[in-house]
Amino acid sequence: MTAIDYKPLIQDMVWSYSRLEAFEDCPYRWFLHYLLNFQDEDKFYASFGSFMHHLLEQFYTGKKDRSELVMEFIADFQEKVVGKRPSEKILSKYIQNGVNYLQAFDPLPFNVIDIEKRVRFSIQRDGEPDIQMIGIIDYLGEKDDELYIVDHKSRKLSPRSNRAKPTLKDKELDKMLRQLYVYSIAVEQNYGKLPNYLCFNCFRSNELIVEPFKQEAYEEAKQWVIDTVKKIENTAEFPPKQDLFSCFWICGVNRHCKYDIESMNERRNVRGL
Repeated sequence: MTAIDYKPLIQDMVWSYSRLEAFEDCPYRWFLHYLLNFQDEDKFYASFGSFMHHLLEQFYTGKKDRSELVMEFIADFQEKVVGKRPSEKILSKYIQNGVNYLQAFDPLPFNVIDIEKRVRFSIQRDGEPDIQMIGIIDYLGEKDDELYIVDHKSRKLSPRSNRAKPTLKDKELDKMLRQLYVYSIAVEQNYGKLPNYLCFNCFRSNELIVEPFKQEAYEEAKQWVIDTVKKIENTAEFPPKQDLFSCFWICGVNRHCKYDIESMNERRNVRGL
């Protein structure tokens, strides 16, 4: 059987951080979604994050005031947060996290420049066409003539430990910051200057993490985009990266994944179901 050459289709793509990260997480998931065009199924954790993003957007664009946020969260949770529910214990924890955050809601200490800003930008690479990128910046703010990119996060990140040897939490933070460094390219091209700080508004833990912009990490993020696009362009096979939690709770195309279907059938056989 002749192998299908996907390279022309891949080379014509407009990229986003999530599209690149999806390949890194699981090449087969990327193949199903971006080449075979299977649409993502609603998942609880992603849906919860989207709902909280929506509420914050409503506040920062002046459509809702603080007093309305908790009531809207409670009234709309069942309708807006969709997908298979986790255990009652986890579900209750997420609901309580949302209520606690919104009850104690304290607006970000910056002047708003843009909210949920859709941006287009490009990354140059030697001897090849520029990489065309799109993205959505949750919040761009300004204070004392300095720019702040803020990303609203459901994940409970920890502030940097500042230990001589980085902790696992520090490494997790650095990986998450890569997205904001990529968005820094968009800020420079759309607003004429680089941001001074990159921030995570961790709404489940009510933690605002503020990191100073680092030129070295910025250059590393640009190179990661270039290297990842090149890797995808030169990929002929898309193997899975199977993980029980991610496949079931995170992957939006797992219903179409032959590997996940095989794994589920094997588990049923082991249990005698």
